[in-house]
Amino acid sequence: MNQRQSQQGAATLVVVMVLFFIISLVAAYTSRNLIFEQRTSANQYRSTQALEAAEAGLEWAVSMLNFGRINSTCVKSTNTSDTSFRQRYLSIDPANGNITPALALTVTPACVRTPAGWDCKCPDGAPPTLTAPSDPGVWPAFRVRFRTVDSLPATPGVPRQPGVIRVEVVGCTRADPAGAVDQCLAFDGRGALNEGRVVISSLVALTGNPVGTPVAALTAGGPVNVAGTALLRVFNTSPAGLGFTVHAGGAINTSGMDLRTTPGSPASSSVIPVDSALGLPAIGTFTTADRMFATIFNMRLETFRTQQAAVEVACPGLAGCSAAAVRTAISLNPQRPIWLTGPLNVDSAGDIGSATEPVVIIVNGDLKFSTSGVTIHGLVYNRLAPLATTWVTDGSGQVSGAVVAEGGVSGAGTANLVYDADILARVRHNVGTFVRAPGSWRDFQ
Repeated sequence: MNQRQSQQGAATLVVVMVLFFIISLVAAYTSRNLIFEQRTSANQYRSTQALEAAEAGLEWAVSMLNFGRINSTCVKSTNTSDTSFRQRYLSIDPANGNITPALALTVTPACVRTPAGWDCKCPDGAPPTLTAPSDPGVWPAFRVRFRTVDSLPATPGVPRQPGVIRVEVVGCTRADPAGAVDQCLAFDGRGALNEGRVVISSLVALTGNPVGTPVAALTAGGPVNVAGTALLRVFNTSPAGLGFTVHAGGAINTSGMDLRTTPGSPASSSVIPVDSALGLPAIGTFTTADRMFATIFNMRLETFRTQQAAVEVACPGLAGCSAAAVRTAISLNPQRPIWLTGPLNVDSAGDIGSATEPVVIIVNGDLKFSTSGVTIHGLVYNRLAPLATTWVTDGSGQVSGAVVAEGGVSGAGTANLVYDADILARVRHNVGTFVRAPGSWRDFQ
């Protein structure tokens, strides 16, 4: 009896041990799932950080393409020996607008997020060297490069689309500890160990450029009636052009002008008067002047004025902007359109723009040459002044390219308006704002 009592509970112990073993297996399996979920969450966190870094790099690159001169750390520069981001990394063919990378694919801009903020490098002769991480925390970084569109598989027989370039960005969660860009930020590598890495790309296209290039040296929405014994000289002898000197939506009085067209053609045949296409009626709030502006720049003037690349120069009072103020704005912002809030008074010597770097200037009011011998290279668009419907010509400077006036043209100016097809091609293919092309974003090679 005593022996049986001493053996009671043995079965219970076995059952308890079996249950404990089962519970241990369940706990171990649960812990395994938790560890797996932890690792999955960490991977998702890193991949999201890398994607956000790459997206930031893409937006940064598009913004920098519309910026002015920069130094080697991608900061605004007032040194005219520095180039703009666009000039540094893109090469634009002035004849057809085809865009190709200006530097080797290894010479690219890159940025890393440090505790003190973003540290960026915009080299022009060697690969970028970023700040090496000084702690074990997250140091997200991105690197940008440009590729011609036809460097990818292209459709046979389809020509390259001008004004378009592909931007590729690689983003990662931590810059390479050595401070180089050959691991985490390598475009053709697998990235650093245990770090998130994403490569995205998008097409960017030039917009806000004068796609509706005028065909005449002087284009006016209203009548052209220049008086005086001293003549306004309007030339279009370019073999690449059609020889048109004046194109107007109203009547043209040629008695106050000296017209010169292609050799062998009579001057009288070089004018196009009363063209209804220049006097399109208003549609709702879209005025006749709005429609004329849109035919040149392919966008409404409010959109043009607020586009990222546009540089606005304040013109005080009726005196307008000085030539020096315009030259400074152009010097610091190559290949960006200049919007003057008032008239332009060319009151000092020195050309504005050049044959190789022409400009687009929107003048809200009259263009006056109070100093002779000055040439504006590019396209001058004369908007209607608040209290006038005519551009009153004054002075004896020169515009090489073309002039477009929303209203009529009058006055006694003796300027030279010279049509230059090469200059107009350059402003069409170089001056404007780069924007992301809808539907072109992708995250695969």
